[in-house]
Amino acid sequence: MARSALTLHPGGGRPLPTDWRLWLNLLPDDLRDAYEERAALIEYDGGEKRRTAERRAFECVVWRNEAARGFIEACCAQARPGAGA
Repeated sequence: MARSALTLHPGGGRPLPTDWRLWLNLLPDDLRDAYEERAALIEYDGGEKRRTAERRAFECVVWRNEAARGFIEACCAQARPGAGA
């Protein structure tokens, strides 16, 4: 099977956080479904390993989406100790 021509997206100049996998639990159902579908397509149609497919899907569905990224960052800020005080 041919290798995918996809390249990892740099996140608009912002590095992907190291804990990005923890963010998946914060996604609304529609974004989570879009993420899962994109990861499956990249893995099976693109011939990528699952971990790479998941990272690329996160970059495509969440990290490049300003509204989604803002939502997740706001949720993380509220979850930090002392937030909202």
